[in-house]
Amino acid sequence: MRTSRVLLSLLAATIVVAPAVAVEIWAVDNLGATNVPGLVGDRVIKFDSANPLGTVTTVGATNVVGRNMSGLDFAGNGVLYAASGFGSAFPGSELFTISTVDGSATLVGSLGLPAGTAVTDLSWNPATGKMQALTSAGGGGAQSIYEVPLGGGPAVLVGQITGLPAGALLIGMSTDSAGVNYVHNLADDRMYKLTGLAAAAMSAGIGIDTNFSQGMVMDWRANNEWYLGSISANPAFASQVRLMDNNTGGTSLILATWPNNGTNGLPQYETADLAIVPEPGSLCLLSLAVLGLAASRRR
Repeated sequence: MRTSRVLLSLLAATIVVAPAVAVEIWAVDNLGATNVPGLVGDRVIKFDSANPLGTVTTVGATNVVGRNMSGLDFAGNGVLYAASGFGSAFPGSELFTISTVDGSATLVGSLGLPAGTAVTDLSWNPATGKMQALTSAGGGGAQSIYEVPLGGGPAVLVGQITGLPAGALLIGMSTDSAGVNYVHNLADDRMYKLTGLAAAAMSAGIGIDTNFSQGMVMDWRANNEWYLGSISANPAFASQVRLMDNNTGGTSLILATWPNNGTNGLPQYETADLAIVPEPGSLCLLSLAVLGLAASRRR
């Protein structure tokens, strides 16, 4: 009994006090086809959170033309998924898997959303073990959450988000280790914390005039570090990687500002969404703690 308690205490301490470390962040860049001649579809990139500028590499292209991926996240089993959100030639949203070898996209199927509604972000919920889609029917329209069946088939409506200001346009969603969702309102440049489907504005603004496609993710495997890939057009085009304050919703640190191209003045990258792969090691530690608890109870 004593041995089990000691083991459980050590495991719990390992999980709770694990320090924040640099992580590999994946992103889908829907300026890829604009900035890189010959690139077909969105560009898939990855970089180290401690040094985005010095470590960014191009994995490849989705090879899906005109769809503009607006959602990206890893499922708990390590498979990378993306959702298309906007593209005048192809109305509606579809679900894809993304190869981590070459960035190519494979269609899973249509998400079957109502006309005029599109996915603006994907976020894996580690508490429920399900992929979520944030959707928008445009500024002032319904801003909703759906559950996404990863094997194919239409998305299932969870419900419409309430408590938002008039004209809200939600463009990003991330989820912490407890399953709490956070959303980014492009209309007022502010983050909102959700209790179920009820939104409450966080105390601080993001700190930038956000425009166009944005993406964000929380590192739920560790200490819930919150990363935002922002883009602004005021006073000039600027695309950045930001570390967010989990308590206020404001930017706590700018990790990188992507350079602008001299030819077209656009940023080299516009990260439409971010994703962090769940490491098997962190999941194993959690499993060991659960097993230790079960062994202690049996004794």
